[in-house]
Amino acid sequence: MALNLSTPEVESREQRLGSITGYFGTQKDMAAKGCAGCLGNRKRCFTTSSSCAHTHALSLLGPIEGALVVDHAPTGCGAGIINFSIGRIYAKEKGLGHYKIVSTDLREQDTVFGATDKLRATIRAAYERHKPEIIFVTTSCVSSIIGDDVWSVVQEMREELPVPVGFAAVEGIKSKIWASGFDAYCHAVSDAILTEPRKKTDSVNYIAFNEFGRELLDPLIERLGYKVVYLTGNSTMEDYRAASQSALSFGQCGAQSSYLAGALEQKFGVKYFQSHLPFGGIGFERFYRDIAKFLGKEDVAETVIAEERAKYGPELARLREVLAGKTALIALGASYAYEYSRILRELGITPKHAVAYHYDPRLDNQSDDLVAAAADALELDDDIDTTVNDAQELETYLLVKREKPDLILSRAHGASAWGALCGVPAVEGRISLHIFGYPGLVALGRVIEEELANRNFVRKLGAVFRSPFTEEFERRDPHSFFEDEGDGAIG
Repeated sequence: MALNLSTPEVESREQRLGSITGYFGTQKDMAAKGCAGCLGNRKRCFTTSSSCAHTHALSLLGPIEGALVVDHAPTGCGAGIINFSIGRIYAKEKGLGHYKIVSTDLREQDTVFGATDKLRATIRAAYERHKPEIIFVTTSCVSSIIGDDVWSVVQEMREELPVPVGFAAVEGIKSKIWASGFDAYCHAVSDAILTEPRKKTDSVNYIAFNEFGRELLDPLIERLGYKVVYLTGNSTMEDYRAASQSALSFGQCGAQSSYLAGALEQKFGVKYFQSHLPFGGIGFERFYRDIAKFLGKEDVAETVIAEERAKYGPELARLREVLAGKTALIALGASYAYEYSRILRELGITPKHAVAYHYDPRLDNQSDDLVAAAADALELDDDIDTTVNDAQELETYLLVKREKPDLILSRAHGASAWGALCGVPAVEGRISLHIFGYPGLVALGRVIEEELANRNFVRKLGAVFRSPFTEEFERRDPHSFFEDEGDGAIG
């Protein structure tokens, strides 16, 4: 399905891709239904708090070098950006500037009388003070509810100011999937920064949160005769302008990179590789062969793959022997829950259950290529019991109690804490290039080995933990909050 890049506001993932936050069943069943276009979303009778698309858009627009964000929202809406401090650490290491996010500080009287004049004044003042290369204006739940015509103000400012003014409509109330915030960031960048290629270059685009781990990726892409253009929260305007000149794009996951990669493919013919992500040994080999074939470098790819196997094979064999028979529960974002399901198997660990915070049955390009989770399920015959929930941690807690894994692999949304309280060691499910190829696979195996070798803390914590929940809740099935049968029912 073609992207509508001419509208000011991007459709939510639920509307555009058929993405879901409610399912339980198996990875194969979910993939097959998604490929057939018949995957339904199950509703819950009770939900806990989740994340917000608004914050995720700010986390990627704010750190773009030379950019300034005017957030048309109460100040509290922008406060969540503190959760993304890793981007600021990386910016400091690269010698880049600080995030520049200015709030219009919507108050009660603004919700009554409107605040478009306040928005105009804030944009002008922010430009005069900081002289950015580009300004992004973001909306919020409050600005949407009161009906402020923010898009009209953006159009006025484009005529008035000598710098580009981008627009990201990112009201959290319009989507239950916080990845819609990534789409708003991508849509704004596509409209305000991407340009026609001056010439095609020997480069490939990598779309991600940051560049951590590039020392693993750069040498192997250079072996193919290409260099990597990083499109991340810490990239520069020139990086984004160069993206249309590349031969192909891939990303850390479909959730974060799909829309921008799809826009580059649709507007400039930059091929988007989405089915095979380069994580773990199997993932790397499939991905590397895919892009090498596209670039006409198959012989180089086979040489590199043989070298990587030989280099890391002995240590990988040792780790498999140490970790054989261990079990895990995974709780991660849409792609990584299933990437780690495959990666853990490579280490000899049996994944018992995967919790994904949402699931996209398709991504933003016009090909029939499978999303990564479906590719693993259908091409590799991978399968695992799975739940899709938008960080519903009470469900995850009940799953940890039921499955009794040897470890829980998670990050960012609290699942690790429930594992520790149940006496289960928690390992951070690091994303992006941290798990790139064989070196990433071996590094993960070593972390798990060390964690399982010293479980005293979580064992003692689990022994003294007293549940705050009622006996009735403790006896509940983890999926008993679903209020309809729909797609994804078990039994």
